[in-house]
Amino acid sequence: MEPMVEQLKGPYIAPRLTLRVGVTGHRPHKLEGVDTSRLHARASEVLHYLSSVTRSLQEKNDALGGAAPFSPESPDLRLATSIAEGADQIVTDAAVDAGYNLNLILPFPRASYAQDFEGAALEKFQRTFDHNAVQSCTELDLGDMPDGRNDGYLAAGHLMLAHSDVLVAIWDQKAADGLGGSAEIVNDARQRGIITVLITLEGELKLWKVPDTAVDLLEDGEWQALNLSSEATPVSLALAEQIEEHLALPEQVYSAHDTPSFAAGLRRFKGEKFHPHCWAFGYNLLRWAFLPERRFSLQVDNGLTRECQQAWIETHQAAENIGGATFRNHLDLHLRARWLGADNLAIHYSHLFRSAYIANFTLAAVAVLVGLLAVFFWESKAAKAICVLVELIIIGTILMTTWLGHRGQWRDRWLDYRSLAEALRPARLPLLMGSSPIRPSNNIGGTPTQTWIAWYVRASLRGITPPTAVIDQCALQAAIDVTLSEEIDSQLSYHRENAGLLHLLDHRLERAAEVALWATIASGTVYLLAFALYVQGWQLAADFYKPLATLLGATLPVVGAAIFGIRATGDFRSSAQQSLRMVSELEQLARSLKARRGSPDRQSVRRLLGQVSLTLSDDLRIWRLIYSERELTPGF
Repeated sequence: MEPMVEQLKGPYIAPRLTLRVGVTGHRPHKLEGVDTSRLHARASEVLHYLSSVTRSLQEKNDALGGAAPFSPESPDLRLATSIAEGADQIVTDAAVDAGYNLNLILPFPRASYAQDFEGAALEKFQRTFDHNAVQSCTELDLGDMPDGRNDGYLAAGHLMLAHSDVLVAIWDQKAADGLGGSAEIVNDARQRGIITVLITLEGELKLWKVPDTAVDLLEDGEWQALNLSSEATPVSLALAEQIEEHLALPEQVYSAHDTPSFAAGLRRFKGEKFHPHCWAFGYNLLRWAFLPERRFSLQVDNGLTRECQQAWIETHQAAENIGGATFRNHLDLHLRARWLGADNLAIHYSHLFRSAYIANFTLAAVAVLVGLLAVFFWESKAAKAICVLVELIIIGTILMTTWLGHRGQWRDRWLDYRSLAEALRPARLPLLMGSSPIRPSNNIGGTPTQTWIAWYVRASLRGITPPTAVIDQCALQAAIDVTLSEEIDSQLSYHRENAGLLHLLDHRLERAAEVALWATIASGTVYLLAFALYVQGWQLAADFYKPLATLLGATLPVVGAAIFGIRATGDFRSSAQQSLRMVSELEQLARSLKARRGSPDRQSVRRLLGQVSLTLSDDLRIWRLIYSERELTPGF
């Protein structure tokens, strides 16, 4: 097992409580005559309030002891900023004073961006990069763009929003007068559902509030006056509630009466351990019996060692090329390690659930066979007693397996951990181009309907900082290459093989059931022939075949029913058809990415990577829908 995995206590890695704040606002020419010291004071007030709310969440978390979902580390407070003159610098200075870390997001390479500064402002700009608060510095290099430098400002604004849970805007509330201006960024933030706090040029605070019944985030919301300097007000409490909903688990997790969908699932995950191997070999035995060239072993290898050694090799190389060993190790710890744990658990519980239902249906048929064997020993009470005892033991085994499966929630664990793994794995793609795959949890003004899976994914991804790197065409090409090789190509290979194998498995199981049916018919026909011979005086034929006909006539239909039960629960045909659909969609995405690779632009690549994630998400949703209705039953 890889040293990294051996050092972990288990698959669950407690995320660090992190709050990401972004800033946008006007440049100095729009702040002429404005009391900037007042704006600084208001920004400081907002940032300290956000810090206070986050730290109170940490205290609430720490009070839970071993049940705490977050790590005991102090919260990581960050500001994503372009450090432009004016609003950005005002909020950045306030953030440093308030103890925030800085994620610098520059619209151009540092030397080019320096052209925006002169004199003392330029000196301050240069000093910023050596400040202890700087956590990362991401420089965009878009090359030649139609709208020149405005494209860079807009791209940096969008990237800043991707790394923000809260936006602080110093804005005059007027319409945009240029590409990438404050108005455009504020509107984008509100449409994304990002918590938005406005500092007017007069120094007033406002919170964008959307009612629960809102249909349009921009049209139906309103700015409400925010007062953070006095006792709690409805609006300040609303801001605190929005932050808590955005960062923390729903309230049920902290209550004494937890619901299974939230607290129980998370607590179960926290108690899991790694499973390099599994003794549930039923599914592998079925595949070995009905599929060509399948190896079989009583001990199932869950692939943990193989995945530790081979998974994400190109991702590691691309991450190192983009942001050095620091960025590579950062992704390894915060993303790959979590994916390895979820993937291992998904494989383990899939073998448990699948092997359990295969065993139940098979043992049900065997129980009937053993019970009917008594007809061969009709004169021996001891033999009949042994047959009955064995039959009862088999039935007890079936019931015990079913009880253990339901009690251990093997199916639900399989579905949950596979959903978690499939949510974490594609998240690496936007991270390679400096972005973040997190989407705001806020519904349109309402309470977010989160599961523990969604919370864990968001909390884990929030801990990943932007890379210290220049994101240029080479970085975009690297993101495309990783998407093609480790995401699309691997998924294409899996789905092509999966479609063929599952179609063949379903077909052969169907043929086996047909054989059982025709064997039943043949057995009945032979019995009628033996009866005809008996009528003609052939007593020996009837004496010999009557018990055998009884055995075959009762057992063969049960065998056919068991095979049908395995097919129905496994639903191999639907899974094969879904894999074929995925092959078609992934091939189209691969063609689009290859066509864009020669001259990638940030917007197109981001859109295509989003389509890849959406396609994989849809596949997961359909897969979960297929298996969520498949219960573990006794098989009779």
